[in-house]
Amino acid sequence: MIWTIVAVMAVLATKFITALRLKDLKAKLESIQPDIQELRVKVAESEDLRLKESAAQSRVTRLKGVVQYLENQVKSAPAAANAPDERGAILQAAESVER
Repeated sequence: MIWTIVAVMAVLATKFITALRLKDLKAKLESIQPDIQELRVKVAESEDLRLKESAAQSRVTRLKGVVQYLENQVKSAPAAANAPDERGAILQAAESVER
């Protein structure tokens, strides 16, 4: 009988101590909740910036290719300056067909 009372007292004491610890943990969580929200916002902003950076990097890479192509076209233009313009040849062919 005495062991039953001791066991019940131990269970009640454990329940009381656990309730106090949970109360303290809940208060601690509520106190740091604004910091958690602030960090979530910063993480979201960081993700947006990373996506924008990735898009800008791919755009720069594509533009480098375009610039290289145009530079090659400009460098090769004097060598082919004597050759007739392809568009002009097509236009002349179209005009001759119309006549």
